[in-house]
Amino acid sequence: MKTLHIVLFLLLHSSFHHFSAQEASGNFISGRVLDAVTGETLPGATIVINELPGRGTVTNEKGDFRIKVPLGAYSIRVSQVGYVTLIKTDIIVNAGRESVVSIKLQSTTVEMEGVLIKGDYFDKSIQVNNLSTVVLNAEEVRRSPGSLQDFQRILQSMPGVAFSSDQDNELLVRGGAPNENLVVFDDIEVHSVNHYPNEYNSGGPINMVNVDLIEDIRFSTGGFISKYGDKLSSIITVNTREGRRNTTIAGNANTSFAGAGLILEGGIGDNRGAWLFSARKSYLDLIVGAIGLTAVPQYYDAQYKVTYDLTDKQKLSFSGIFGDDYIDILGEPEITDPLLAGRIDTVGMENVFVRQNQFASGLSLKSLWSKNFFTTTTFSTTRYHYDVDVTTEVIRRTFDGSGKLDGHSTLNIRPLYRQLSDENEYGLKLDMVYLSSPAYEFNAGVSYRTGEFNSAVTIDGDTARYDLDNDGTYETGPIVLPPAVINDSISLFKENKTYAYINNKFTLLNERLVINAGLRYDHFTYSNASELSPRLSLSYYLIPAITNINFAFGYYYQTHAYPIYGDRYKSGVNRNLLNSRALHYIAGLEHIWDEGLKMTIEAYYKKYDRVPVSEELVYLEDKTFRSEKVLNIGEQDSYGIDFVIQQKLVKDIYGTASFSYMNSKIKDFRKGYEGKTIASDYEFPYIFTIILGKRFSGLKSEINEMPFYIRYPSHLLPFSDDMEISFKWRYSSGRAYTPREFTTTEQRREGGVVWSRGSWHPGTNLNSERYPAFHRLDVSFNSRYNFKGWNLVVFLAIQNLYNQKNVAGQSYSSDGTNNTVYQYSFLPVVGIEAEF
Repeated sequence: MKTLHIVLFLLLHSSFHHFSAQEASGNFISGRVLDAVTGETLPGATIVINELPGRGTVTNEKGDFRIKVPLGAYSIRVSQVGYVTLIKTDIIVNAGRESVVSIKLQSTTVEMEGVLIKGDYFDKSIQVNNLSTVVLNAEEVRRSPGSLQDFQRILQSMPGVAFSSDQDNELLVRGGAPNENLVVFDDIEVHSVNHYPNEYNSGGPINMVNVDLIEDIRFSTGGFISKYGDKLSSIITVNTREGRRNTTIAGNANTSFAGAGLILEGGIGDNRGAWLFSARKSYLDLIVGAIGLTAVPQYYDAQYKVTYDLTDKQKLSFSGIFGDDYIDILGEPEITDPLLAGRIDTVGMENVFVRQNQFASGLSLKSLWSKNFFTTTTFSTTRYHYDVDVTTEVIRRTFDGSGKLDGHSTLNIRPLYRQLSDENEYGLKLDMVYLSSPAYEFNAGVSYRTGEFNSAVTIDGDTARYDLDNDGTYETGPIVLPPAVINDSISLFKENKTYAYINNKFTLLNERLVINAGLRYDHFTYSNASELSPRLSLSYYLIPAITNINFAFGYYYQTHAYPIYGDRYKSGVNRNLLNSRALHYIAGLEHIWDEGLKMTIEAYYKKYDRVPVSEELVYLEDKTFRSEKVLNIGEQDSYGIDFVIQQKLVKDIYGTASFSYMNSKIKDFRKGYEGKTIASDYEFPYIFTIILGKRFSGLKSEINEMPFYIRYPSHLLPFSDDMEISFKWRYSSGRAYTPREFTTTEQRREGGVVWSRGSWHPGTNLNSERYPAFHRLDVSFNSRYNFKGWNLVVFLAIQNLYNQKNVAGQSYSSDGTNNTVYQYSFLPVVGIEAEF
């Protein structure tokens, strides 16, 4: 019987506050109202608390507001003459804390009765266009079931997004690879904001961004404007909030699934600025068995942000993020196999040791030169260090009469693969916005990035022998491929990436037609690749601010991960690779059904070409063929339909229901298979996700008025006057894979000691099979108790409620055995938070 792992987290979350002299006691919602394009403050804007009729205020001459409210959850309605009314939801007011929000309004010249009354719940003011875009706030990230307070795990629930394993937060967007997603962190283009990334995947098991520091997350799955490039599938913009300006110092210590941490923040110079700092450390080693992991990842991370108003028109911002990771993945000799009863065998096990860290920091100056002209200048630096060591451990195993492992000993340990790489980049970019009229907005920008990439890869020699006629005699071999050291270097200031873009935004026909037309130029000196990317998108409102149809077209290019440009013999054979290319076509319909209720349906087609393919894969049928050359011959077609209905938190209900159909096929690049197609590694034909949540206000008070036979038993349950329950269920088609075949006609020298029993090889039918379908139910429950000056939160989160055994893949051993690797198992997490 399988042991049921139940993990009890007693998560103590404490906060301390020292308020400045001018701050009165009480609970407040405060913030600043800005123009969404220029960042200009908006005095005289009206703020109304939706849940408290008659409670509101107007912004002062600096665009600031502050409203005293009772404890609870609120949404506010923000309106200003000449701007679209905005509804800001998910504002939680706790005992002894002030809730600070940032409001950005979209200008308009059209007064539409009813539209202004209804308001915008979906943050359209900060979306670059209407296509394939979602905006999330910190509270939506925090409460999402199954997200572990990781914003990328929420994005995995968006339509058109898949993932290969729930042990990773990678994003496979509309048939794209996990390295095709651009991440912009506080105006800094970074490789990843996750722990344990690599050059080929921007995802990881855990996100580095602390949810308490998020202002908003913007995610676009296609059709994005020319401001963004060098990626083929999506953009993720992460904006962190400012520290609390009206507080001398505040902070909290907390623990969660991600680890234990500390947040400190406070104001600078009489409300002229603020600072914010966060640091965390993991303790996943305490729950490694419960979540189905076979290794223990360890990490540290830190974030900071300092903002200061140089003048009323200029703001300086300095922010950064740091992560340090290490993990040891050791081969498991444990096995029980009746076929091995009483035997002694020898097998090679791989051990992987990973040490890595990454850092990104940027200094941005936002300048409002006039009501019509705005610039952002950003200097940034990023660093990525990667150290992976793979060894082969040759083990002699002894089995008892039942086939159970009775003992094992190590015969030899030999280095198999070692990569030590450092990537440093320095960038300077300028973004400009000019509004010549209410109907025309001009965006332009330039960027220069330079740096160095140094990589030393050591590959152990490979010795093989072949039995060509399967008669037990190895006619060929041993064939020896000698050890090699690959040194790649892109030197500082000798190589650089540059880009320039323009985007013209036209608002026509009384704001019913919005057109974005842009052009982008990218150049990479190392490969001497230059690209021009035209982009076009348009939205036409059939019913103003209610129903619109959207279209987009554009070319997108992407340079490769730096190691792809290298080769074992340092011949430079791959230096002049072409950039990968994708052509996007998107068409969609969006309709606002009711307050905070939106339906979106989109169809897309992505045509890839010039994708790099190893020449060894072209001649895969020839087991003796070896080559370091990479060819730009890969082609792929991805198309599908995404459908989603989203309900923002209105009247205590929120949720999302989405369905995606995807078809992604690769043109077979192998010799002898011309004209055939293969299912992409990232094709998941059917995906369905439903998220539903409800807040309960005053429930405990209502129960206290009920008969004793209901009231008394309720004391055994964590009911309160502020509760929330939510769940997420996801179904996805299984991942495509290539069946492997074990053959004894090819043997390899393991650890330089013994010949293996044989080798596993992919069959000729690439990606012809699929793993079983994935499905999982996650549930989350939160109950908040407010007291004088502090509050207590009790929560229960359960991942994989019915303990579905979702397959992650197969593990193959050189003795001819293979084992199924599973994803997360049943995991309940009980927690308590106390805020003071």
